[in-house]
Amino acid sequence: MAENSRKDYYEVLGVASDADHEILKKAYRKLAKKYHPDRQPENSRAEESFKELQEAYYVLKDPAKRDRYDADVLGRRNHGGGKGRSASGAGAGGKNSGVSEVVEDIFEFLRSRMEDRGKRGEDLRYMVSLTFEEAALGIEKVIRIPKRKDCPACSGRGWKSPGGSRACKVCRGEGEITATKRNKKQVIECPGCGGKGILEKKDCEKCEGKGKVRYRVQRRITVPPGVDNGSRLKVRGEGGAGERGGENGDLYIVIQVKDHPVFTRRGLDVCCDISVHFTQAVLGAKVQVPTLEGLKPLKIPAGIQPGTVLTLKGCGIPGLDGASRGDQQVFVRVEIPRRVSKKEKELLKAWQGMQQGLT
Repeated sequence: MAENSRKDYYEVLGVASDADHEILKKAYRKLAKKYHPDRQPENSRAEESFKELQEAYYVLKDPAKRDRYDADVLGRRNHGGGKGRSASGAGAGGKNSGVSEVVEDIFEFLRSRMEDRGKRGEDLRYMVSLTFEEAALGIEKVIRIPKRKDCPACSGRGWKSPGGSRACKVCRGEGEITATKRNKKQVIECPGCGGKGILEKKDCEKCEGKGKVRYRVQRRITVPPGVDNGSRLKVRGEGGAGERGGENGDLYIVIQVKDHPVFTRRGLDVCCDISVHFTQAVLGAKVQVPTLEGLKPLKIPAGIQPGTVLTLKGCGIPGLDGASRGDQQVFVRVEIPRRVSKKEKELLKAWQGMQQGLT
């Protein structure tokens, strides 16, 4: 870059003094990408060079300003006048092109900033299977998260070291070509080499040409009490790796709860069935009922009817907010013996007679 007080703008842009508008624009965009401060944060000269480029292009893209610059600064007279160099059909002085060039430059700047920002890594999903008790009461688990990284054997290319492979004739080894679609120029992947730049490449045997290999990372996670089927836990930054300095994605852990032989869930309430002997149902009793935290006593009132629901307060599932807890709903079933002994039958008949006599 020229550094004296009387800068040669043509030298700054690396073009000839008779370069037309398209050549100027192409040179400016190429150098702007190279010297943009965001692309070279470690280069203290990058910002100064970028400003020089902007200054040079600002003057030379305007035919009137360019003529004055040629005459006053470089001691030259215009090379055919401002009309000959007006851009994109604009008249003398480039009034029409000025606005369009500014807009175009803004869009180019925003596009380059988006490219420089880097790509965020993909979010990952991981299924964790829990028992009913683990989901209800919470647990710490060690999981092994599947991830992908650049294949170390081919440095993420997907193919072996090129060696003597010949360059693609379509893109001349660049991997990209410029195509015109709907009257607009676009940079696309070269169809001749699939974006690789050279031909006759052999797929990497380790990654089978994908450029990525799978590996697993061990992590300890805390599952809070009260999760249910389909609950999702977010672990920030544990997803796929970002590209070009982009942030990592997140890991979403999806909960699957196994069926329980005794308990079912209804909101924050735990439900279970118990069977009592018909004599217990008639006379009343105290029985032991399974809960999430072990056996607990439950009073069966005398004369209880089949299907009655009894409640154990606070024996349900904790809420995710930590401030509430459900109850346990106990559905009572009365057990009728299929067979009775001769003596039991006599006692039952006597009891039946007493009931009939009372009526």
